[in-house]
Amino acid sequence: MSTHPALFLRLVAGGLIEDVRQEISQDPSLVNANGPHPFVGGRPQPLHLAIENQHLEIFRLLLDAGADLNGNNLEYDHWSPLMLTIQRGHAEMRDELLRRGARVGLAEALLMADDEAVNALLQDGSLPEPVPNGGSWLNFARTPRAIELLLRCGADLTVKDRWGVSPVAAMSQLGPTGVPLLRLLLANGATATPEQYARLGDRTMLATLMERNPALLANAEITMQAVEGGHLALVQWLIERGAGANGRTAERSRQTLLHSAAWNGNLPMVKLLVNAGADPTALDGEHQTTPLVWAETAIEFSKNEACRDVVAYLANLPQ
Repeated sequence: MSTHPALFLRLVAGGLIEDVRQEISQDPSLVNANGPHPFVGGRPQPLHLAIENQHLEIFRLLLDAGADLNGNNLEYDHWSPLMLTIQRGHAEMRDELLRRGARVGLAEALLMADDEAVNALLQDGSLPEPVPNGGSWLNFARTPRAIELLLRCGADLTVKDRWGVSPVAAMSQLGPTGVPLLRLLLANGATATPEQYARLGDRTMLATLMERNPALLANAEITMQAVEGGHLALVQWLIERGAGANGRTAERSRQTLLHSAAWNGNLPMVKLLVNAGADPTALDGEHQTTPLVWAETAIEFSKNEACRDVVAYLANLPQ
C-alpha cells in the first residue's frame, strides 16, 4: 500500500532519510506529491520541505529520484524550490538546482539580485502573473535597479500580499540592506508606517513621530516590530518611555513580544524583556503555548540553533 503524501512529507521534514529512501523505493511518485505542510499552511512538495529544513542529503536523494527541479507550486503560493533556496540562504542547494537546470523566472532573478536577468525578463514592459504570495513583484526586489525596472513596468507600490505585506513592509524586513530600497520606494510615492520604521530600527524617525503623537507609544505593534528587527537598543528605549514589555500583536498568532524574541533565538532580547517584566508563562492566542514552546518549536522547524540557549534560559526561570 502506498504511503500517504502527508506522512511522506513528515518524514522528509523530520530528516528521516532511510525512511524516505524506503518509501521512494516502494512508490517513486511520492517525490513529486503535494500534501499538507507538517508545520504551517499550504501544500508543498517534498523538495520544498527538504530545502526549508536544510536536509541536504534528502534534497539530493529527491532530485536523483526524479523530483521536479521547478516544483509544482500552485498550492504553495507559487514559491519554487529555487526561490526557497535563495530566500533562506541555502547556497549549496541553490547552486545544485541551477547546475541541474532549474528555471530562473522573475521571482528568482529578483531574489538573486540579478539585474541583468530582471531587465531581460521585463523587456516587453509587462509583469508576469501570478505573483508569489499574491502581492507585488516589488516585495522580491533586492536592488535599486530592480525596483526602477519594476516601477517602469507598473508594479504596484501599495498592494499587500496574502500575508498583509506591502512592498514597504517587505523592504523594512530586510534589515540594513533594505534601508536604501525603502528610501527609494518612499521617494517614488510610497508611505511608511511607524511600525515599519521600528522594523528598520529608525529611532530618530520614531522619536519625531512620537513627539507629534505620544499615543503611538501604546501601540504594541511598534515594539513588536523593533523586537522582530532585533533592535535591542530601540526596544530598551521604547520600554524606558512606557511601552509595555508584555505587548501582544493583533495579527498572526497574537503572540507576545517574548514569544517573538524566543522564536528568533535572540537571547539578549529575551533577557531584556524578562527583566522588564515580560511574562514567560503567557500563552499565544492561536496555539495556547508559551515562549519556551515557541523556542523549542523553532529549533525543529527553522533549525535555529540559537534557540537552544533561549530554551535553557527560559526553562530555568522561576515559575
